[in-house]
Amino acid sequence: MEIVEIRIEFPSGITFTDRASYSADAGQVYPSERLRSVLREFSASEAPPVASAVIDGATVLLDSTTDGSFARAETKGDGSKRSLMAIFLQPFLTPTKDQRQQIGRFLHTLAAAACLGAVGVWHSTSVWTLADIKLEASLIGAFVLTFVQGMIAIKGE
Repeated sequence: MEIVEIRIEFPSGITFTDRASYSADAGQVYPSERLRSVLREFSASEAPPVASAVIDGATVLLDSTTDGSFARAETKGDGSKRSLMAIFLQPFLTPTKDQRQQIGRFLHTLAAAACLGAVGVWHSTSVWTLADIKLEASLIGAFVLTFVQGMIAIKGE
């Protein structure tokens, strides 16, 4: 048995956070009698809650059982063992609102650098060669691309 953090969330917005005993062999989470009595009282007037627990560092959904305890919900695959690549790509594939804002700020910084680079190339070039034109076009393209993507990322919800 180990002690885990359990979280009970009702659709009305009421949330209970408590500690409970977890039996890895049975896959059961046993809340305290105090929490069980509160859940019995709320079951008369509230819709069924969503229960989750932090087990081995991962948040796991729980299903309620008839005896008042909770069992680990059946999941497709083991989400607790994520690959290093999945952890690295998470901010880019499914970013949170704060992560999107930070990415947008970073892209605006890159846009400013590309704009300054384009202005610097424009003023420092006296004879325009094909390489200079390609450099200027790539800096302007980088400016437009990063500025637009930054605006998309910063856009609020």
